[in-house]
Amino acid sequence: MKSLYLGLIGLGLLAGCQTVPAQLDTSGALSLSTQVASLDAASKNNITGKSATPVMYNKQTYWLLTSESQGVVLTDANGKVLSLFAGNMEALDWRDNIQIGDKSYGMITTLDNDSGQILVLGLDWQNKQLSLLKTLAKTDAQVEAVCWYKMPQGHLSVFIANTLGSIEQRILVDGKRHSLVDQKVHDFIGAPETKACAVDDTSASLYVVEANIGVWRYSADPESELYRDLVSATKPFGSIDGEVTDVEVLTNGDLLISAPEQQGLWLVDISRFNKNRINKSSFNKSEQAYATYIQLKGSEKPETVSALQQGSSLLLGLYDDETEQYFTAEVTLDLPVRLAKQDPIESITAFSQTDPVSAFGDAADDPAIWVNSANPQQSRVLGTNKKQGMLLYDLQGNLLQQVNIGRVNNVDLRYGFSLGSNTFDIAAASNRTTKSISLFAIQPDGGEITFISDIPTDLGDVYGLCMYQQQDKYYVFINDTDGRYQQYLLVPDNNQINGRLVREFQVPSQPEGCVADDLNQQLYFGEESTGIWQVTAEPVDQEANLIAITSDTFVADVEGMGIYHMDGKRYLVASSQGNNSFGVFALDQDNQYLGSFRIDMDLQNRVDGVSETDGLEITQRSLGAVLPDGLLVVQDGRNRLTDAPQNFKLVDGTLVKQLIKGWLKESLQE
Repeated sequence: MKSLYLGLIGLGLLAGCQTVPAQLDTSGALSLSTQVASLDAASKNNITGKSATPVMYNKQTYWLLTSESQGVVLTDANGKVLSLFAGNMEALDWRDNIQIGDKSYGMITTLDNDSGQILVLGLDWQNKQLSLLKTLAKTDAQVEAVCWYKMPQGHLSVFIANTLGSIEQRILVDGKRHSLVDQKVHDFIGAPETKACAVDDTSASLYVVEANIGVWRYSADPESELYRDLVSATKPFGSIDGEVTDVEVLTNGDLLISAPEQQGLWLVDISRFNKNRINKSSFNKSEQAYATYIQLKGSEKPETVSALQQGSSLLLGLYDDETEQYFTAEVTLDLPVRLAKQDPIESITAFSQTDPVSAFGDAADDPAIWVNSANPQQSRVLGTNKKQGMLLYDLQGNLLQQVNIGRVNNVDLRYGFSLGSNTFDIAAASNRTTKSISLFAIQPDGGEITFISDIPTDLGDVYGLCMYQQQDKYYVFINDTDGRYQQYLLVPDNNQINGRLVREFQVPSQPEGCVADDLNQQLYFGEESTGIWQVTAEPVDQEANLIAITSDTFVADVEGMGIYHMDGKRYLVASSQGNNSFGVFALDQDNQYLGSFRIDMDLQNRVDGVSETDGLEITQRSLGAVLPDGLLVVQDGRNRLTDAPQNFKLVDGTLVKQLIKGWLKESLQE
């Protein structure tokens, strides 16, 4: 991307005002100066408020204005009032071409100061009329800022920031069913002195103005990790004098930031900010590399800014808090076009989810699927709570049983284990409390689990685990966070089970997830930062082969994995924590990477998407008429809709099967 501030051609005005050439200001940042002109749309109609937003329809310019006495007003470019929605409004945000039912609307979110409620207005371009579509319930704390975010799924959500520093995200338009909804997705603590917010839909970036600090950037994706970057700061940390009051996102992702006490705007080149963000120790100095100051002559305190970008022309709408007037300016910039990036990762949804675990934080970790051969639809899902113990769920996600046995991390199971005169299915789990392998018997009728005993290990921090079976021999692989792997043979001895260490090997760095292919006697395990390894599962020494490495699509950390069988072939599914996805590899086609998928939210069924997955399990075995192609179960690191402790998501195996078939078909056509 070309540098925006180096590509400035000049600043011109609607009324032919002059531009002062660029120069360095006292902070060392590039500085420009220009004159503003009165906005006719406001002055002709005696409108004063806080927001003047230029919008485009059929190559014609219109203005959306907020007014403390008149509400929200739509005018044409000459100031003729076309529609008005009465009220006492200040804040406003806008998204166009939002389908509801069989109509397309321009969508407005605004705050009615009299009622303290957020209103959702629709602009019907056919008759150029504003109408009320939805009123949100009044919140406990006063709302300070509202801004739209159009999500990748097509849903339209709103961020609501209040005086307590809390930020809430609610979905108001279901983009798949084209209907109005009101579903809380996520809330978090943001900035205590919030003045405004704006979202870049393309990069999923939420920008929040903290008046006395600057502009923060958060991820707008509710499934992302909660973090923030300080994009632009007030002195002494940055170049802005006084408070920051507003932020506007341009179509190329750059920002305009209002600095009233400096009588101007700061233009922030986000691509250059991203390159400079590593150097946090000298923020003021690095800010000069990506920020340009634009002085607005004729405006005493420019409090808010909105922009309409058309090629190299930028039409601004400004509100001046000192004079209580609206102004406009037309800025000519060398703005590079941001090309839309195609996401190579496909999406599917979960049909259900388990009850949340009993504790917040990093708790749920790894699942296993127990197939009830006599009654497949009564199969069960085992899940670990690494703060408490082992959990048992039905196929609808209802918690049936909890065994508090310690901080169990990974779990796996096998069928038909014999101990004395008893035969039962057996599960093994890595127990970080006792640094051992915890064993459980699974009852053959209902799948209930019973703790049997622990097999001690000499590992300092037991972590990942999987099982392997060869005829009547049952093995457990367990690893340590330091990279050590151990293989134990389960040895029946009267009425107890002992563990015999039969093999040990080392991984270069931290491993966790693993899965054994009993039929082909192979072990697959993940090295979190590197990729996937394959080695014999038999207790003999053999060099492991690195069969898949992390990439821009299959991103570290590599965590849980399972094998799906289809048409006599094997497909390894592995979680990629770095981009909340799952990679699929054709093991019988030289371990070819086929593609990746994400598990997205199902808004209608109120099942959120999946992020930061630790463990997973998959089976191709039929679990009844509803799940004829098996089941995929994955741990969900961030449980939204609404925020709750972690849980596990259940995905119909048919969806995974269809993805694999599609990828195989594409590979044949290449």
